[in-house]
Amino acid sequence: MKFQFGALLLVLAACGPVPVEDEPAIVTEVVEPEVPEEPPALEQCDAADYRPLIGTPLVEAAVVSGERMRVFNVNDIITQEYLPQRTNVVSDDEGLIARVYCG
Repeated sequence: MKFQFGALLLVLAACGPVPVEDEPAIVTEVVEPEVPEEPPALEQCDAADYRPLIGTPLVEAAVVSGERMRVFNVNDIITQEYLPQRTNVVSDDEGLIARVYCG
């Protein structure tokens, strides 16, 4: 019985908190990674030519839909394929050109 009681005390003592030793503080330094600046990607469509038309009425702009041009309203249902050579001209509910982009 004394042996069992001694073993029980030994097990309970092992479950107690571990004393914390004085540890030196860890000092960290924030280092910003150097990211090389990439040149701006060149657009493969004519969107830059049509961006000055943003804010003008679509009916007054000389924009014609075609194979490389897609004109649609923000509420229209369109396909989601990405064609980098295609220029997309988006009009808002008021009929003004709201956005021009490639894809």
